[in-house]
Amino acid sequence: MDKKKQIFEIISFTADDREYYPASMEHENWMPDNFVKHTEIDIALGQSRYGGPIVDLPPGVQYPENLRFAAQLDLSKFSPYDKSGLLPKKGQLIFFAEIMNDTGKVIYADVANEELVRTTKEHEDNFYTGILIDKIYTDTETLEERYEEPEDEDDEEELNEQDEVWNYFSGCEKSKIFGIYTNCQLQEEEIEEVAFSDKVVLLQIGENGFNDEGVFSVLMPKEDLKNLNFDNYEFIWAQS
Repeated sequence: MDKKKQIFEIISFTADDREYYPASMEHENWMPDNFVKHTEIDIALGQSRYGGPIVDLPPGVQYPENLRFAAQLDLSKFSPYDKSGLLPKKGQLIFFAEIMNDTGKVIYADVANEELVRTTKEHEDNFYTGILIDKIYTDTETLEERYEEPEDEDDEEELNEQDEVWNYFSGCEKSKIFGIYTNCQLQEEEIEEVAFSDKVVLLQIGENGFNDEGVFSVLMPKEDLKNLNFDNYEFIWAQS
């Protein structure tokens, strides 16, 4: 089969239309109407979200030093859309990161939401605002979708056999689990190498209401995910 036509099953998700920021911050003129203080939004324990000052941790787990809360996934909401069966059926995946040096930590805990302990850590660093995850659904994608017709003569130098060019920014608009790695800084061969390797996209937060310009990704070996071993992963921030 042509690799470009291979279908990748993914779990896509969308952003809530509100964005919340630390209540200790002053409201700035640049903030749009959908920006609210974190004390003005109702967030259930364990509710899936991206960034912000609020994280719900398993009992006895401390907020990691030198990292920022990046995301929290309620797996009971995501696993029904997982055709691969790789994700745990329930529990929490919690991500902390420092995108300036591509480091981080992933915590998996099979803990009921009502047992989680809410921790609030207000700051003005990366991930200081938060966005709730809204809709979750099954989707598919192919490498073929990342090619397009050339727009100008300069593009013609990079034509493939189908007279198309690689779109470096294709895929940036998606937030998902699994599928094709997205990094607008990489050549198509580098993206293909990851896509057909033993790595999986454990998390991608894209530009569909979450990030303005950039994609946050977490990669890990597929076998480690099967074995619930969350010690080996890569954190990547790809500025678009």
